[in-house]
Amino acid sequence: MPKVAHLASVNTDRRASPRHKTNIALKIRRQGMLGKKILHGKIVEHSEYGAQLVVKQPLNNGDKIYLEWSNVVDARNGNAVDAAIAGKASAVVVRQISALNNGNNQTLRSVGVALDVDPPLRKTRLLDKLTYALLCVLFVSITANIVYLKEVNVEYFWYQPFLNIYSLVVSFFILSRFFLAIFYRPPSDVPGYLPTVSVIVACKNEEDSIGRTLDCIYESNYPLHRMQVIAVNDGSTDRTLQEMFNAKQRNPSLMVINFEKNLGKRHGMAAGARAATGEILVYIDSDSFVRKNTIYKIVQGFHDESVGAVCGHADVQNAKINALTKMQDVRYYIAFRIVKAAESIFSAVSCCSGCLAAYRRSYVRPILDVWLNQTFMGQSATFGDDRSLTNYMLRRYRVIYHAEAICATIVPETYRVFFRQQLRWKKSWIRECFIACTFMWRRHPMAAFFFYLSVIFPLMAPVIVFNAVAMPIFSGTMVSFVYIYGAMLIAALSGVVYYAKHRDSVWVYGMHFTLFYMAFLVWQTYYALLTVRKNHWGTR
Repeated sequence: MPKVAHLASVNTDRRASPRHKTNIALKIRRQGMLGKKILHGKIVEHSEYGAQLVVKQPLNNGDKIYLEWSNVVDARNGNAVDAAIAGKASAVVVRQISALNNGNNQTLRSVGVALDVDPPLRKTRLLDKLTYALLCVLFVSITANIVYLKEVNVEYFWYQPFLNIYSLVVSFFILSRFFLAIFYRPPSDVPGYLPTVSVIVACKNEEDSIGRTLDCIYESNYPLHRMQVIAVNDGSTDRTLQEMFNAKQRNPSLMVINFEKNLGKRHGMAAGARAATGEILVYIDSDSFVRKNTIYKIVQGFHDESVGAVCGHADVQNAKINALTKMQDVRYYIAFRIVKAAESIFSAVSCCSGCLAAYRRSYVRPILDVWLNQTFMGQSATFGDDRSLTNYMLRRYRVIYHAEAICATIVPETYRVFFRQQLRWKKSWIRECFIACTFMWRRHPMAAFFFYLSVIFPLMAPVIVFNAVAMPIFSGTMVSFVYIYGAMLIAALSGVVYYAKHRDSVWVYGMHFTLFYMAFLVWQTYYALLTVRKNHWGTR
């Protein structure tokens, strides 16, 4: 797709090309690793290089689509349509124009597309088809290979029953994530649904990013008169507060709350919630940058009163920096588009990421004090704020994921900061999973079943890796290459899905991360268990 994507920035000559009003019925084909969609719509305007389409189902910027139609006559004036787009054409979505109601309670979406009209670009259509076919073959082959390995686990079950049971069940669990994600659909846009929104950004010592974060919020296409923006400075010792006031000069409606001393992110989030007037609270990390339509998208899920929280999608802003950020890029995509998508099928997303999450204010206010003063093993809970708030929502309400509400977030670029972040996340995971275990059994049976598996596997993983890899190395015996091979197959499966979306060589770092996890991160789980009462933030 990179060769086609440059059409998003069409030069002046192309923009100046004559435009024609039309009304031509279309069949639109969109393909991806998680399924093929046949959509229907129409062309309402076109030029030699682009077109405006109206469709019922959403199309995202960057989507590669194929247009087919039989009627090539302009329905309004009887003129023939330009030969460049007659019959069939490939295109890439470059702009979201509008959403409207057609009068039958159906949402129609208008998008701008750049047409593949240059001869060199037309040649990419066959390459795209071949690439997609190859990715499908790889996906099926890898899955078949994983299933074959499970036959080995069954055949030699009694040689290592504990390891074989673990291997069989964990493989089923992981493959189920990919399978369920195929059926995930984001919440539909609801025409005219524009609830009042309070966007809250709480941070400490983020002078490099807070200004851009706030500017991105104000550049959103959400109606400004229905959006309140609150920035909370949590006792910063750098120029964060000054950057907030600089942003206020650019956007006078910005509300700035200043803590003279550091109280913790949870207190900042709570202060924002208390000052909020919007129906929906949208929390955004100070190093995350939302797209123009993100706030509009994330609130659409709240049209259903049973929804208490919506988790957005986070991409990695600094993915290309080094090997560590590339590994996190693949990991983030799978964690959101596969894992959270699978959880969302049952409306039981286990953690709304702090990068981008929204909550219904009327559901948060009654539990705000309890959440703010949460303790665990006699200690105040000072991290894991987002996972904890998600748990409070999960007790009574639906929690879903919206793949089209997208932000880009900055991830750690050094191993020192990364390991401290992971330790903090593991501690909050231990605490909140222990709490969630007391009520998740009340959720949908499949959601509960998969949740309890997701708790058991990380706790067992260090024992499995030690038994299959570490102990043989120490004792001078044969390492379980079957175990390593199986783990790499799972990583390759993730890499294929990532590549299908991004067409980027970064996919291979998904396999690097698996080796990195087995060598280093897996052991952190038990250290987190032993030090779970220590509340130091760990990344400053």
